[in-house]
Amino acid sequence: MFKRKGLLIKLKILLPVGFIIIAVISIITYWFIYTSIKTFNAQMEKNLELEVMTISKMFERESILKLKNVQTNLKVANQQFYEYPLEVLNESMIIDVENQKTGQKHKASIHKWTHNHVNLYGNNEFVDKTQEIIGGTISIFQKIDSGFVRVATNVKKIDGSRAIGTYIPNNSPVVESIKKGQTYYGRAFVVNEWYTTAYEPIVANNEIVGIVYVGDKEKDLAELKKILYTLKVGKSGYPFVFDKNGYMLIHPTHEGETWSDSLFLNPLRKSNQGVFYFRLDDRDKTIAFTYFDKFELYIGASIISKIENKDLINDAIIAASVVGLIAILFLIVFIYYFTTERIYEFMKMLQVSNKKLADAELALKQSEKLATMGQISAGIAHELNNPLGVITMYSNIILDELKEGDPHIKDVKLIVEQADRCKGIVGGLLNFARKNKLKPQEVNIKEFVQRSLDSVVIPANVKTHIHSNINDGNIMIDKDQMMQVFTNLEKNACEAMPDGGDLTIDIDGDDTNIIIKISDTGTGIAEENIDKLFTPFFTTKEIGKGTGLGLPLVYGIVKMHRGKIEVVSNADSTSGKTGTTFTLTIPRVF
Repeated sequence: MFKRKGLLIKLKILLPVGFIIIAVISIITYWFIYTSIKTFNAQMEKNLELEVMTISKMFERESILKLKNVQTNLKVANQQFYEYPLEVLNESMIIDVENQKTGQKHKASIHKWTHNHVNLYGNNEFVDKTQEIIGGTISIFQKIDSGFVRVATNVKKIDGSRAIGTYIPNNSPVVESIKKGQTYYGRAFVVNEWYTTAYEPIVANNEIVGIVYVGDKEKDLAELKKILYTLKVGKSGYPFVFDKNGYMLIHPTHEGETWSDSLFLNPLRKSNQGVFYFRLDDRDKTIAFTYFDKFELYIGASIISKIENKDLINDAIIAASVVGLIAILFLIVFIYYFTTERIYEFMKMLQVSNKKLADAELALKQSEKLATMGQISAGIAHELNNPLGVITMYSNIILDELKEGDPHIKDVKLIVEQADRCKGIVGGLLNFARKNKLKPQEVNIKEFVQRSLDSVVIPANVKTHIHSNINDGNIMIDKDQMMQVFTNLEKNACEAMPDGGDLTIDIDGDDTNIIIKISDTGTGIAEENIDKLFTPFFTTKEIGKGTGLGLPLVYGIVKMHRGKIEVVSNADSTSGKTGTTFTLTIPRVF
């Protein structure tokens, strides 16, 4: 009877205390899971904002490169224009002109101009010829009372016709600069689109009578898509680009749609950058954005939080549940043991156990802090792929912007070298995808081949031979890019002959093409690998010694010259002499 009564007393004490213990451990476990997820989500938002800023820097870089390209193109257009005589005749003519901004039309009087002894008005020979050299848009303007009107241009209207007769009004910043005799560089509205432009005055008889213009479209969406579609944000995210009205210019699944939902547009109207949450396709998404004013576009990146933190939540729940269950069992057993004594002793010991419980709670909190740090570290490690790309981009941007002699150059170069492997892959891919415009110059191919060999470190056990079977070796090529082709193939040939051999370059051709064969007596290329040679990231070199982007780059440059490249190789010594021959066929003029 006494034992039964004692058991009931123990249960009466144990049950409420047990419930309290379970409630406390449950609350602590929930708090641990909540804070872990909150911390991880905050880190994800920072990474998302960093990704958007990185893309913005890339856009900024492209904008700067476009401006530099336009400045170079203006010099070429200027040289081409003044290569032939320009005559301003006393004879006038009446033409219809149209304001490119307002669309208002009226008639205007202009003097007849002849360029290379041909009437310039409506003559597209000069602009088309110059476009073949530099690309982009070219226009010649004549001064009228209302501004400057296009008399020769390859700028197109919306209907596809040339914008002859459209004019820049006098209140334009471009005209204001031209009237001061200044060359205008920068952003300008050309008929119906924004361009990166350069305008230079045409002076005749000490008077500004016209303008030479070159420009390049400010937004090359096709190129931007190629770059952005290669980027991955976490497990579930992606970057995208849209305008002020929510029209999706670049988006992997909703391109061409307009997101007019106020929940999407309102955060954009309040700030030029930030993070907000939006439900799309029945999923809650975290979206970071920034406004790129030079292109008048928003750059965004989104992730699905539930996918990104799924592993974290599962691990946190399992870890917290195990720790909580062990703590609950331990405390309940501990309390039950001390209820075998008298009530007084039990209460006395209960005080002691409460003190020990408090100590255990402190220990649990400490373990939770350590666990939280572990979870955050795991999350950061998971996201390292994206920040690694950021390191490569920022280090190169900083290195480009530092002036010669700056004491920080050495430190920044060290960062670049330590990120070289990733830079070689990611940076190489971007270079391979981006189509740089060619700058053709006339060279003697035999002298050019000799210079390429002089710029390559040839091992002592490799002998070089150049054989030329043509009398006229002149060819139009982009010297810098074609130098990459030859040095790349020559380096590969040397690496294929570790025990020495012969590197032979044969030059042949006809009136149309130059044919260059680069041959080695090396180990050869396995037959199953020949079809993969020009595939990005394919390489037979050791890890860390090749990115697999050299030959794809060679292929791209040759194709841009409207040429072709062929490979013949033998890696089987039983079938004959081993070695490889790359044959380049390049048009003399492309």
